[in-house]
Amino acid sequence: MAVDPVEAAKEKKAGDLFEEFRRSAEAISARVYRAGNYSEAAGIIVGLIREHSAKKVVATSTPLVESLYLDDITREAPVCRDNLRLHAAGADIGVSEADFAIAETGTLVCEATDINARLVSTLPPVHVALVYEDRLVASLEEAIGLYAGGDRGHLPGYLSFISGPSRTADIERILTIGVHGPSELHIIFVGKPGGGDR
Repeated sequence: MAVDPVEAAKEKKAGDLFEEFRRSAEAISARVYRAGNYSEAAGIIVGLIREHSAKKVVATSTPLVESLYLDDITREAPVCRDNLRLHAAGADIGVSEADFAIAETGTLVCEATDINARLVSTLPPVHVALVYEDRLVASLEEAIGLYAGGDRGHLPGYLSFISGPSRTADIERILTIGVHGPSELHIIFVGKPGGGDR
């Protein structure tokens, strides 16, 4: 079977972007995973639930999160998707979907107009962000261009940029992780390089 040179170039570029993202994100204390399909992504989440002995998980109701069927794969911790204002603060893990991942900075970009997306990504001590691998871009300019030129034709009213776990420093420049948000950020890319099968 002949290899399509255009598809091969796309896969190479996607692989290079993924490695650049991984280096950038891990440099700011995020953990990055690659899942070839939904069941692999779900397996990574189950592993994180077990690793943290999580008793409650909150998740946004987005297409990617819903595709994982989290309720069916884990009996160890209930997954709350409703009334997140009530449940997010007491959850051990929050699972959300990012719109884009920026390779040069290791940053996730999320439309956060819906408060539930913000609650899930900021209140639990562990944040798991899912992003389709074909939504990995080289730069902020590219991500903004895709929002503006996409289905909406304009930027959303509220964007969140997530670069690593929450961090802050005091006047003596002592860095502390997790004071004003999650102490851990786990990023799971779903799909093959170049947007292959999910």
